[in-house]
Amino acid sequence: MSDKFKDYGVSTIIAIDDIFNDINEEDKLEKFLPEVIDDLTGGEYERFKDYTILEYIDESGEVDFIDKLKSTLDQIEHYKCFQSENIDFKTIGADYDQVERAINEIDARDKSRKHLILLDRKLQNANKRTSNDEIFVKILKLLHSRLREKNILLLIYTDSSTPPELNSFEGTKEYILRILKSDGKIAEQEDIAEQENIAEQLVLHFNYVKKTEELTEDFFENILKSQKANYISEYKNIFEESYSKLTERLWQLNQNQVLFYYDYINEGQHVDNIIYETFLTKFKQVYSDTFNEVNNHKELINPIRRSMQRSVQSIQDGEILRFLKDLDLATTFNDRLIKISSSTDISFGDVIKIGTKKFLLISQGCDITIRDDGNRTLSNFQLVEIKEDIEPITEKSLHNKLKDLNKKCEVYNTFTSKSLEKHGIPLSIISNLFDPQSSKRHLGTEQIKELYFKHDFIEESKSKIYSIECIWLDALLLRQNEEGDIILSQENISNSHEIRYATQKYFNYKFNELITRIGEEGSKEIVEKIIKFTFDELPIECESIFSDDHKLIGFKLKNIQRIGRLDLLDAMKILKNIVEHESRIPITHILSI
Repeated sequence: MSDKFKDYGVSTIIAIDDIFNDINEEDKLEKFLPEVIDDLTGGEYERFKDYTILEYIDESGEVDFIDKLKSTLDQIEHYKCFQSENIDFKTIGADYDQVERAINEIDARDKSRKHLILLDRKLQNANKRTSNDEIFVKILKLLHSRLREKNILLLIYTDSSTPPELNSFEGTKEYILRILKSDGKIAEQEDIAEQENIAEQLVLHFNYVKKTEELTEDFFENILKSQKANYISEYKNIFEESYSKLTERLWQLNQNQVLFYYDYINEGQHVDNIIYETFLTKFKQVYSDTFNEVNNHKELINPIRRSMQRSVQSIQDGEILRFLKDLDLATTFNDRLIKISSSTDISFGDVIKIGTKKFLLISQGCDITIRDDGNRTLSNFQLVEIKEDIEPITEKSLHNKLKDLNKKCEVYNTFTSKSLEKHGIPLSIISNLFDPQSSKRHLGTEQIKELYFKHDFIEESKSKIYSIECIWLDALLLRQNEEGDIILSQENISNSHEIRYATQKYFNYKFNELITRIGEEGSKEIVEKIIKFTFDELPIECESIFSDDHKLIGFKLKNIQRIGRLDLLDAMKILKNIVEHESRIPITHILSI
């Protein structure tokens, strides 16, 4: 196993446990592990547990008892597996000064070498007779302050079961915060903020590992978690430096405001979009500078790449891994839509909700963009109806998804079972899934814990495309009234100050053109018929608005809204399906006046 530690870049292991506390003649025997004392006293633990070491020596006459006790503790099975001539293995009791001295002595000049700390969860202070979190918290804070400086990997080594709070990110953070506050010394507001900051940084390092006589794959997986946590910690510095560079660049742009104008006028970007894109550019630059071959690559990148290579060797079946990845996405990534502010120009991938139906805008971005002259290439937008592919997770549906993998799953029962359990699938159901004696007829069809398989949006039909005049969807950029209706009128166009200047020019021209085509002097009855024909199969509720002198001055759209935007790849996937559909000619509905 020492070779495997080398594979994970570990050169030093420091075990911090109260069983390694310095032995004092005044210590009671009950302070030590019962099985150890029972063995050394010939099965008389109950009789001697209230004796001090000195009292036991006086009664038994075993003058070398302390040496025997120390030798036995050094050979505890829970730590024997770490002892090797190829690994520098040290043991320290629950003594803060000794721990601090050992951490300070770590030679961290070689950034490729990692130093693994095994911290016993329940430490008993060498100077106290009761177990509490005070010494644990003190040592935990010390390790937190030296994680990066000393290339430390941290595992919580315990003979207790993992607390249920550690099954979620927020639960883990709250659990650590509760421990940090347990010493009762936090009084000032800044102290509370500091504890919250420490908890946030430790949450990825705080991984329970069961004390065991043999090292398992789970143990090394947790080492990889701590390595990834060290890598992620650098992101805070990257964000801070990126923000600093962004402020510098924004100051420069502010000195020459016209540099904003081209993208604003010609590329359909608001000024906030331009600043956001500038930040992404700065972030990529800083990231590249931070993790190049010279800086941090050896310390932070190489360890996780090397460890992943070793970790993945035991699990290589692509079909099973794909199933588990899909399950994770289905149960954790529920909202597929990117939120878009109302004054942002209409774009490819926008999802429009009309009544109870959803439609995807599939017209291409370069054709949609309104240029500086107030025009765009397109006169009509193309839409396809889409729907969410939502399937409740049941015992039967899980079985169906695994049935083609059954033979492979028999090999990876433990691996797959653990993954299912982490996603909230009860053990009783998991047991049925892998039990060859389970009858398919008796598999449950009830939804499991409100879990769903949630996949990408999919097209309702590959052959039905709707085409609607652009201004009707552009109207979604305008301000809504108190009832949430969209008013397409000259007054509302003028009052919608957040839209781009080029877009406002476009609105002014297209709106006047629309009123002229329909007829400003037309009767309400005729206008309503034209509107009904305009939207045809699209269930848009639209009312015409007339002035006091019975002239057509606008329209009220009641049941249409942009609910978000699909990620570019998700939208392109649907467009690809539409384009590749060659078995029939698409039915295109032209909905213009």
